[in-house]
Parts: sequence; C-alpha cells; structure tokens
Amino acid sequence: MNPRRLGILLALALLVGAAAFWLNRPPAPKSDAAIGRSVLPALAGELDAVTGIRLVGQGAKPIITLERVEGRWQVREASYPADAQRVRRLLVALGELKVVETKTSEPARYALLGVEDPSAADAKSVRLELTGPKAPVALIVGRAAGMQGVFVRLPGQANAVEARPGVDLARTPHDWLARGFLDLAATRIAAVRIERADGPAWAAERPERGAAHFTVPNLPRGLELTNSGAADSSASAFGNLEFDEVRNAVAPPPGEKRHRATVECYDGLVLSLSASGAGAEHWLSVSAHFDAALAARHAKGAPPDAPTPERLAQDAAEIEAVTRGHEYRLPPYRFDAIFRPRQELLRH
Repeated sequence: MNPRRLGILLALALLVGAAAFWLNRPPAPKSDAAIGRSVLPALAGELDAVTGIRLVGQGAKPIITLERVEGRWQVREASYPADAQRVRRLLVALGELKVVETKTSEPARYALLGVEDPSAADAKSVRLELTGPKAPVALIVGRAAGMQGVFVRLPGQANAVEARPGVDLARTPHDWLARGFLDLAATRIAAVRIERADGPAWAAERPERGAAHFTVPNLPRGLELTNSGAADSSASAFGNLEFDEVRNAVAPPPGEKRHRATVECYDGLVLSLSASGAGAEHWLSVSAHFDAALAARHAKGAPPDAPTPERLAQDAAEIEAVTRGHEYRLPPYRFDAIFRPRQELLRH
C-alpha cells in the first residue's frame, strides 16, 4: 500500500472515530436557570413594611416571635426589646438572598440539607414567616452552606437550593434580646452615691464639669484615697452595660438588705440601681427620672448643644419603660465595679 492511500485511510478512520464519539458522547449538563435569581424577589422593596418575624421549629412549634411595636422590635416570649441591629441584618440578608445552585428536588434528601418540613417531630429545619408585606413571605431555612451560604426551600416547592448570603437565625429568645440596657459616659456624671448592705455608705463627687478626678467626701480620720484617681472608676462603671440574663422583677423578701447606687448626671438624669446583698447571684433593678433642680445646679458650663429638659425627661422615660418590671444579672466584674466597697479606695 502506497503512502498516499495509507494517509487517506488513516484520515477516514479518524473521521469515523470522531463521528462515533460525537454520537455517543454523554449529554451536556443543562445550565441551572435558577442561579442568580432572588429567593424572595418581592421582599427587597418591602423590608420596612415587615412588622413581624415568626420562627417555627420541629413539630411545627413556634420558638420565637419578633414584633415591631410603635417602631421598636420586641421579643414576645420575653416581653423585652429585641436587638434591632440583629433584626435588621436578618431582613437585609433575606432581601439579598440569591440562588447559588439548585441542590435537590427529592424529598428523601431534604433532611441532609436541613430543609425538611419542620412539622416533623425530628426536623432540624426552621420555617421563617414574615408579616407586613403585601404577599405572605415564608421560607424553610436549613443548614449553613459553608461560611457564606445557607440551604433553603420555599414551602410548597420541590427544589432545595444553596443561597447566599448566609442567614443568621438564632433559635432561642435570649439570643434576640437587646442586651445593652444602659450606657452613660463618665464625663456626664456628677456624682455616684453607694449604699452597701455590708458596709458604710460613700460617694464619689465631681461638682465641676471638667474636673480631673472625683473626690470622696467625709473620709474617716487617718484615711485617704490610694491615689488621686482612685474614685474615677465609679463613674466609668455605667458605660455600655450589658446583661447576662434578664427576668421579670421579683419582689424582695421583707427586710432584705440591699446594695443601692444613685447616679446623678450634670444634665439632670438620675439613675437608681438596687440589688440583693446576699447570695452568689445579684439581680439588678434600675429606674430613671429627670431632676430639673439638679440640672439647674449644674447649668454653668453646659455645652451649647446640650439636650433640652424635655429631651432629657423623654430619655429618662425611655430608660424607665425598658427597665421597669425587669431585673438584670450582670457579669460579676461589672456588678462589683458598680457596688465597690469604700475600703478598696483607701489607705492609711
């Protein structure tokens, strides 16, 4: 066979082989048309219309209800304000939620992703329901998908998808509470008056705005502050206070000895704090009011943009509205900083 004929036969063989491969190749995977689609397309434009968030867990049992009452989010189960920033982050994430990949439409595989019907007694999924938007909004939320995603499924639909961004669904009411309940800058405070259940009463005072340090009047003869700023921490104890737990207030037993603290601000805000002096756990009660006479005594040197008495009275009322009827368990170091014994400040 001459070389020319051999070349022709080889070329034909290659063409036949290529044709056979083309005819017998596996079908190309179909593209996922859902990729990039919004999971809840109407929600992004209605975030501000949401007035309620309900989480339903296994056995179709409601586990958390968040309600917007007079513009403020509340945790119904705790009758206490919700962490508004956490609620907002959740709503924004839901509005931005987009499909990354369709995972399965087989009900037998839902549990692997945590998107099974939450009515099952052993379900790991959570059904999220929103009230307020024009059309009802519901979503079955499953396991996290890596660090940035989540598996979800729309109720009544077969397809379970991976979506992003992730959705933060804390499953206990405590995790949704606004844990910060008091934040007073030390520069705002004129005096802190402490009454210990187990020791002498004392006060830290700074009569003039801008004074370098607090003083402790009426010290026993022969005693002095350990240093010039020893009492300054009394004022810084009320900044960014967060509780470990909150509960409905419990009436103290008759005759119970209690620690008490009164915080007087230059602008007239007055806080009263009280806690049992006995036991390992100390539950703190807080009340607030505006004292116009106190504000008048310290009017000299007030900044030009100081809040009006009306604004301050409203601030006090808002603190009182949150804290009334509740008690707070603080981290021990924060509790000890508030009710510090006088002897810790003194030396001979």
